[in-house]
Amino acid sequence: MRHKVKWWCSLSLVQHRTTVVFILFSLFPTLLGVYTQEHDINMPHQEVEFWARKIGNHIFHLSNAFALYNDIKDNFHSRDATLQENDGLQLVKEMASDVTNMMKFKVDAVNRIMNVAEEASLDKYKQDEAVDYFNAKRLNPSPDIPQEAIDDKNYRNLSLLSNSHFDGIPINESVSSVHVPTNVYAKAPDVINAIRWSGRLDRTFKSNYELDPTLSWQYFGSSTGFLRQYPASEWVMDEKDPDLYDARLRSWYIQAASSPKDMVILLDVSGSMTGLRKEIAIHVVLNILETLNENDFVNIFNFSTETTELVSCFNDSLVQANMENIGEFKKALKTIETKEIANFSKALIKAFELLQRSNSKYNKSGQGSQCNQAIMVVTDGAPDNYEKIFSTYNWPHFQVRVFTYLIGREEKKKRDLSWMACANKGYFVQVTTLAEVREQVLRYIPVMARPMVMYQEDHHHIWTGVYADIAHERHGHIVDPKQIEWLWEVREGKRQRDRTENYQKLQKLVKDSSSLTNIHALQDKWQVENFLRYGEFGLSSRSIARIKAAKMRKMRRQRLRRRDIQNFTLKPEVREKIKHEIEIMLKRRVKRDVLVLIPNRIHDYDLWKHHKRLLREQEKLEKWYEDIRMGRRGAPGLKEGYRLMTSVAVPVFDRKKTSTKTANLLGVAGTDVPIREIEKLVPPYKLGVNGYSFMVNSNGYVIYHPDLRPVHRESNAEFQDILKPNYNSVDFAEVELTDYENEARANDSELLEMAGWRDYYSKLRKELVEQNPAERMMNVKIHLDDMKRVVQRTQKYFAQKISGTPFSLGIAMPDGYGKYKVHGQIELTREIQDRRAGDVMDHFSTGNWSLHPDWVYCEYKYDQHQEDQSPEALIKEFLSRAQKPNWKWRSTRTRPPPDPIMNQAQHKRWKPSMGSDERKDNYYCDKDLVQSLLFDARATNVYSREVKIEDKIKDKNMGSQNFGITTAFVATRSGLTRWIDNPSESSSSNGNSKERHFMKVHNRAIDEVWYKRAVDYYKEDQDAYVYSVPFDAATRDPDEVLVTATRAIFVEENEYRMAPAAVVGVTIKHRKFVDFFKNETYKCPSYPSRDSSCKKAKTCESTSLNCYLLDDNGFIIASENEDDTGKFFGTLEGTIMESLVQSEVYKKIQVFDYQAVCLDTQEKNSMASILTTPIQTLKWFANWMMGNVFWVLVKTQLYTLWDPNEAWAYAQGQWDPNAAPTDEVTYSKGPINHQSTFGEYQEMFPDEAVITEESSGEGSGKYPEEDGSGREGSGEEEIALYEGILEYEVQDYLDGIPTEDTKRTESPDVVGDFPPLELAYINKTHPRPCDKTVYLYKLQSKKLKQDGLYKPVKGKLSNCHTNGCGRPFSVQKVISTNLILVAVNSLCPCESRKVDIEPVEVEHNETTSCNRLLMQHYRKRPQSCVNYHPDEHEIKLCGGAGSLGPSSVALLTLLLAHIYNSMMQS
Repeated sequence: MRHKVKWWCSLSLVQHRTTVVFILFSLFPTLLGVYTQEHDINMPHQEVEFWARKIGNHIFHLSNAFALYNDIKDNFHSRDATLQENDGLQLVKEMASDVTNMMKFKVDAVNRIMNVAEEASLDKYKQDEAVDYFNAKRLNPSPDIPQEAIDDKNYRNLSLLSNSHFDGIPINESVSSVHVPTNVYAKAPDVINAIRWSGRLDRTFKSNYELDPTLSWQYFGSSTGFLRQYPASEWVMDEKDPDLYDARLRSWYIQAASSPKDMVILLDVSGSMTGLRKEIAIHVVLNILETLNENDFVNIFNFSTETTELVSCFNDSLVQANMENIGEFKKALKTIETKEIANFSKALIKAFELLQRSNSKYNKSGQGSQCNQAIMVVTDGAPDNYEKIFSTYNWPHFQVRVFTYLIGREEKKKRDLSWMACANKGYFVQVTTLAEVREQVLRYIPVMARPMVMYQEDHHHIWTGVYADIAHERHGHIVDPKQIEWLWEVREGKRQRDRTENYQKLQKLVKDSSSLTNIHALQDKWQVENFLRYGEFGLSSRSIARIKAAKMRKMRRQRLRRRDIQNFTLKPEVREKIKHEIEIMLKRRVKRDVLVLIPNRIHDYDLWKHHKRLLREQEKLEKWYEDIRMGRRGAPGLKEGYRLMTSVAVPVFDRKKTSTKTANLLGVAGTDVPIREIEKLVPPYKLGVNGYSFMVNSNGYVIYHPDLRPVHRESNAEFQDILKPNYNSVDFAEVELTDYENEARANDSELLEMAGWRDYYSKLRKELVEQNPAERMMNVKIHLDDMKRVVQRTQKYFAQKISGTPFSLGIAMPDGYGKYKVHGQIELTREIQDRRAGDVMDHFSTGNWSLHPDWVYCEYKYDQHQEDQSPEALIKEFLSRAQKPNWKWRSTRTRPPPDPIMNQAQHKRWKPSMGSDERKDNYYCDKDLVQSLLFDARATNVYSREVKIEDKIKDKNMGSQNFGITTAFVATRSGLTRWIDNPSESSSSNGNSKERHFMKVHNRAIDEVWYKRAVDYYKEDQDAYVYSVPFDAATRDPDEVLVTATRAIFVEENEYRMAPAAVVGVTIKHRKFVDFFKNETYKCPSYPSRDSSCKKAKTCESTSLNCYLLDDNGFIIASENEDDTGKFFGTLEGTIMESLVQSEVYKKIQVFDYQAVCLDTQEKNSMASILTTPIQTLKWFANWMMGNVFWVLVKTQLYTLWDPNEAWAYAQGQWDPNAAPTDEVTYSKGPINHQSTFGEYQEMFPDEAVITEESSGEGSGKYPEEDGSGREGSGEEEIALYEGILEYEVQDYLDGIPTEDTKRTESPDVVGDFPPLELAYINKTHPRPCDKTVYLYKLQSKKLKQDGLYKPVKGKLSNCHTNGCGRPFSVQKVISTNLILVAVNSLCPCESRKVDIEPVEVEHNETTSCNRLLMQHYRKRPQSCVNYHPDEHEIKLCGGAGSLGPSSVALLTLLLAHIYNSMMQS
């Protein structure tokens, strides 16, 4: 019976299965039919072609009508605009002549300072005579400083007025101020004496400034350490910032103080060099490296039993002492290990042989200085003096100087090392503490300068490479670029604090999980990591992107607001009034949070009126920032708040006659030359759109170039304003990217060397270095928009030397339209005399208008203390003056300086003395630019509100389909931008918008990317509008995203003679543009509307079809999903993008970035290593001891006796020396079981992109604006800004008042093991120079044409899925645009590969990585070399030793006491 039941069950099961199979087979034909019908559906190629044509026609005619394209173009032709040929060689000669004259004025100025300084040093003074000077650190004490401190530190009041010529920094033109470094004792006799006699320089400083109003900061850097600078300014530093500045370490001082040098540093790493000796020795080497510049060559060898290169790549060679190579040395110094016994013989022989090869007459490469040569020996003692080696390699000519540094206090080891130095024209010092390292190292510089000083008459002047100073009043005018590493550490610390705060929030949430809406979020690593970064749970990728973008914009606005406010100093009576009102409120016990509203109560119209010019400064700063942020050219010489400059300097010699033979260097005199002053003499309007100028020095390094990007531009806003490690050693070959390079730096063979039949191209860089006139042509790749777009172009290059400098000036102009320029001017004199013409300002009567904020139309030469006017207001003023009698253009910007042989009468005629009234009338006007501006203003004077746009539209049906045009605008060759808003659209969009008006941000005419792209695209399609959207459009408010469409206007004589005159355009609301796109692509061509029968057809409304509008670089302008806007198409449809490349729709172009920066993650130490060996335990104990040393220095504020760099680093870290390293905590130790360590967990998030807000308040977020005509804003806006200033002052005062909140700190409890402490740590990073590469894309419109007409490109991804299905697609050019319409079948679930356009690092193996560092391009050595004087052997001064002073004894006592207490507590 059991078998029957079992059999029956089996039979039943079989019957059921058979039935199911039968049903499936019966349904299969139907299912297969549906599948086949959907996947084999024919693509709507004809429909796509129809949609593209209709979209193109509609937006073309509508844009033309709104922008009044035809009216403006007709005006240019009817007003007799003509073409003139651009003679590039003649143009660059004229520009180079102007720059040369300007540079001569600077050289003459420093020569006068030098002469007066040498004469003043001969004067005799009484030692007890009081010294009257202004200490830059002790000016205008703030009210919160006690009177006792003011008297004790000798504070003085000095009237300081903001001066636009000095970037708005408050200065005093009557006197100079003195800065004394932290490591220099200001009351030392030699320092006081030098400050006393250098006071005579004030008259010379003032005289120089009157003679040349373009002069920037003038200064004298004394060999005793102080800096005297003119004009006087306050050296303002934040309380938390260290004063690391020492003039003797600046490149202008070091280069002027001695001729170039080849140097070999021998670092003793024997077993005795441990502990504090090792640390001191490393600091000695680091400080020596700080004294080198790009004209010096160096190598470092470690020596014990063997002598090896510190950096293995630098094998048996001297390398240029640029910032990148110095960085390699610094990195390697952190890894040295001490062992064995020192073999001095091998080390010295190695050094001498290397220097001999470098100095060989057969060395024609330009590598090595072939001037001064030096060996620096850093050791704790030598067993012999090695006289035999010196006699063999260095005597009798003494070509190599030997400097010895004895580390430690042992007196018996001094003899041999002292003999080495004295017998070889060197210097010996003994270094016993870290605090004296810098002063002892700097002693070698005067020794190297002895031959130059002894000749007396040979005062060679030097020019530095480019360097950056922060253009900010809070830092004075000088910030050492060598603080880059320290500043990076500070930013990393801020990032760590932000993460720690989020970690503490997470601890609270774990403790009180009831506040969590989703408890499972704690089990998701991604969610936890995002919370630690951004402080929120449940963030999507899009939300994260929006947070980043929003915070970056917010921080940008805050920086502008703070800088605008900080660059202005309120009058003392205003400050006192604020303080008085605050004290009254505090007495009334008003809540602290309410005090920020006080300015509303103390508002005073008279005080507000005094500061109204802040409005214009605010406007200008905001205009500058948009382009500065992107690293594009603009705001001349200013990059991300840094002011680029070069300096000219000359040594100052001691002429005193003494009984003992000496050769003392008194110091160096110099002046800065801002890059913006050079760019003023090379006006961009003369070069035309897409033309540019550049300057290169004798090392081939760029002084300025539009593609020079000195600051970081990573996605993390915390690091965007930090200088790159090698920003000032960017080679010309690294910014000019040739079009025939296929691998990194492959262009070197074409650009740098002679290459057979390509010799025509290869000479350019060499001719620039040699300062020969040059005329060349090259095919290059130009990247735009933060390296997201690329243009291939043929350019002509012209170059000319700048006489008296190591610089060559070059210009580049596009071949084709760059050969010609539009010539159209209104002769102002005739226009004024013609009564029928009316007022010249009538040409600016319609629409809003603005001028290029960085171009000089007219300017006053002297009176920079007057109200800072906008370019619009300034041109109005000068055009008004031009209509008065006796008007003169005064358009000669430079002239040669006076001849030294002029007599007094001739000099007076050359430069008559001027009173204050005459100074105000001393101005400059660019006649060609102003008269071209007037011509353009007349040609574009069409935007009248009385003209109805609908009347200009020929097709009346289009008028009702505006599709969101908000603004019509035109920009011209003369820097004029005009616009008019569409009332029906702008009223709703701009009224409540937090963003500034598009045209007030993008008002730089030919320097705007949309202008450049429109001109370049004219060759592709003369009727086309070039469309673009912001790349971060998906992260913005959709209602504020605008589409920009621009079209170029050319003046043409024939097919070959043409030049751009202007670009017109419109801005369109993106949301309405997308609605229009959908409305058209959801229709069938055969149906008038979207009805039910049409939906069954093949339209973009179908779920089986995805439609996109792409621009000529592959970015999504419009799609059915607004989150796609601005993204690169390959990130969504990578496989389709690759197919478009194979179909030759797009061309794939590789671009290299040789200025890139890669972030290396610093490894974390683990306690596990301590268990492996007792030596590690001893090492940890040594570190603990050193930690206590630094703790004492910081806590007792004795770090001023220490190296400021180290002392400051430890002070900021607030590191607890008693805390031992902790073991790594894995993520799985909590109640949540994840099987990955925190190290593996962090690898999932390599890109640490934490965006944090600044500590200051945001302010209102809205900015007062001026209208386009240059009229002042309303009084309410000015009052609002004034209240913002007062709010800042109030907040500054309140920050000094302790509150209950600041007196207590909370320490949240930790529940269990989650979250582990390891999650609170960031992955610390360190920047390093590297090469990156990216593939960019360019539309090939000609490939889409057949028989002169655009035809659809049909394609299909076949067998892209395991089921054998494919993805057909259709591509059609949208006529009269730079767009293509792409329709892709979306039914087949193909795997799509992501194609990104983010630059990636070029992978180098060990060999190629070394080759990159050793790549030594051709260079020209400095012409001046003074390294020998026959009487130098008479100088017997060759060194001494450091001593243990009272301060060091006190420090040692405190250290021992602290260590004893620490040990007792533990």
